[in-house]
Amino acid sequence: MLRFLRVRNFALIDELEIHFERGFNLLSGETGAGKSIIVDALGLLAGSKASAGMVRTGENRAIVEAIIETDLQRELDSLGLDSEGDQIVIRREISSDDRNRVYINNQPSTVSALRDLAPAFLDIHGQHEQQTLSDSSIQLALIDAFAETAAEAEKVRGLHAESQRIEAELAELLADHARKVERLDLLTFQRDEIQKTNPKPGETEEARQRLEVLSHAGKLLEAAERGYQSLYESESSVLSMLAQTLKSLRDAAQHDVRLQPLVAQTETARIGIHDIAYALRDYAGQVDANPQELERLQARLAELERLHRKYGPDLLGHLEKVRRETDSIGLTELKKEELEKKLAGARREYDQVAASLSRKRRSSTRKLESAVERELKSLAMPGARFRTAWEDVQPGRAGGIDRPDFRISANTGEEPMSLNKVASGGELSRVMLALRTVLATDRLHKTLVFDEVDAGIGGKAAETVGRKLKELSSRYQILCVTHLAQIAAFADHQYRIEKLVIDGRTVTRIESMTGDARIDELARMMSGSRVTDAARLHIRELLRLAISG
Repeated sequence: MLRFLRVRNFALIDELEIHFERGFNLLSGETGAGKSIIVDALGLLAGSKASAGMVRTGENRAIVEAIIETDLQRELDSLGLDSEGDQIVIRREISSDDRNRVYINNQPSTVSALRDLAPAFLDIHGQHEQQTLSDSSIQLALIDAFAETAAEAEKVRGLHAESQRIEAELAELLADHARKVERLDLLTFQRDEIQKTNPKPGETEEARQRLEVLSHAGKLLEAAERGYQSLYESESSVLSMLAQTLKSLRDAAQHDVRLQPLVAQTETARIGIHDIAYALRDYAGQVDANPQELERLQARLAELERLHRKYGPDLLGHLEKVRRETDSIGLTELKKEELEKKLAGARREYDQVAASLSRKRRSSTRKLESAVERELKSLAMPGARFRTAWEDVQPGRAGGIDRPDFRISANTGEEPMSLNKVASGGELSRVMLALRTVLATDRLHKTLVFDEVDAGIGGKAAETVGRKLKELSSRYQILCVTHLAQIAAFADHQYRIEKLVIDGRTVTRIESMTGDARIDELARMMSGSRVTDAARLHIRELLRLAISG
């Protein structure tokens, strides 16, 4: 529901604020006072095209701002916008240099976002406004509500979404599979190259250590043999000298017990050096100066290091990774078959449910057409014909396999035309009023704006229009622009738009009309500028009849 509207520097309006109420709100005023300017301002909030010419002469920018009371959490989420409870604030700015700015809940947004969001809270019906009821998807939703097929339509949308999800998953899988197939030759080469070399865990480091030994075998053998000779084998070996020293200390210790610990330490040293000498002898026996083994080991280490440069320090880890990726190509084929089966199943079910839904939709339209034509006759369009043309579309749409086209012929002998081709704004507004009366299925308290609904009618027909607007206002918030008192009498709230000249500039003002002021305004609408007591009396009777029904 539109709760508040502020317009600044827009066309003739310098600054205007309106607090709207629930129910039937009516805008009245002299021709040219600016009533349609307010409708145009609302159109900007619905995403209509703006131009620099809309900015009031001498100003830099125009601003249209509104507070909407409704829960649009789902719609805002889909646009990536934060909500503020059950209210949204929309502001649109138009600069004199043709720049546009849109803010939704004080967050920068786009005109496209407004067009997506507006159908949830606002419909404008008039000659110069984009008609939401001309949109085939809106028409489908209305037909589904009339035919009681909304649940089936939701199932079709769910199956369409599921098919799209599976298609996306399959496309991603196939793209990944294609990338893997392109790598298959490379992966096979890497696997075969590493497997051919057949590296062992820790082999590279062991080979480096072994090669270091073989490369210096002579030096190592010489050091071991010299050490053995010096410690054990030669006549002046360390062990020989220790043996003599030990004998002397033992003899001396018989005379001084303080030498006994030194005797023990010397004996320990002798045993340790003896072990070292034997270890050097054994080591010398193990040193292998085999040139063939040295050459083989050099070649092996060179091959391993070449692979390390290509595949990193962990050859066996890389080999396992390559094997997994190669194996996954086969698993992709299995996953692909599984997804293709799921997609085929979802499409089959979609086709079945969509076909059933199509039959029910189309079978209900004859009853819908008759109901709308009855409403049009009561709205001073006795020769009107309303038809629904159907176009078959390719399967795979969220709305199913149907595209409806509401068509109207306002006069006898004319072929019905699409709603967006109806020339008369008044006729179009009455068509919309008839449709809304028959198909009152939208969001509760959504705002419906009717401009020019009174064009070409009067008397009984005008009263019928007013009564129908009143009926609709129990479900919707109605904003109506009219010149007819017979329609205005049914309004819950009336606002008078007036054009004034202040300080040499034309401005537009708005005033809420209540009590005697409203009676005078209705009398002016009925009889012109000269308001008589008789006119006031007639208006009071008109209001009484409107209230009593």
